[in-house]
Amino acid sequence: MVPPPATRDFIGRSALSIYFTICATLKAGSLVVGLPHVEWTVIQTIDVVADFAALGFLVLMVATTIARLPPVKTAEGIEPRIAAMIGCFATITLVAVPRVESPPQLQIVADLTVIVGFTLCIWCLWWLGRSFSILAQARRLVTAGPYQIVRHPLYACEAIVLLGVVLRNPIWITVAVCTIALTFQYRRMVNEEKVLQAAFPEYVAYKRDTPMLVPFLSSLNWWR
Repeated sequence: MVPPPATRDFIGRSALSIYFTICATLKAGSLVVGLPHVEWTVIQTIDVVADFAALGFLVLMVATTIARLPPVKTAEGIEPRIAAMIGCFATITLVAVPRVESPPQLQIVADLTVIVGFTLCIWCLWWLGRSFSILAQARRLVTAGPYQIVRHPLYACEAIVLLGVVLRNPIWITVAVCTIALTFQYRRMVNEEKVLQAAFPEYVAYKRDTPMLVPFLSSLNWWR
């Protein structure tokens, strides 16, 4: 017997809340353990700031997952679910990739890129609020804040974070995992747009007037 939608959403919300809470706890624990040993050079200070930015994003993901609205429509079929899972969790495998030594200048650029990316992710997620989800679902149409600049600002900002990750650890496996993640993130965007367009008739006009990923450069958004 298939549980009703409300029950499935509760199970999914609970599982994700627990998962993101564990991730945030582990990140906070590593910061607590590592802070006493930081020498507070420029490189290490920027590295710590990057870790705090990541922690802030994880904490906000916990809050928005717990408080999210019930979905009014969910994508059907297995492909949207596979794309959502791989797109969201592929980068977790990067923690198992050994970090290579890189020039200090590149480390600084990489960490600054990650800080900018996570800061923008926090901004986007704050505006998305209770509409946040992993699967392709429609909860509430958000068109304000960063969403009036592009239709998928959170994905664009996560791509900035991945760029920082690649710069910080520029080896082939990092590039491969990030490429896989971005590929499935694109599929997530396509699936989400189908659901949003079906749930909210006004999404057609919003889609016509707002670029997908690149702000102010509609000519580059050939995937509109």
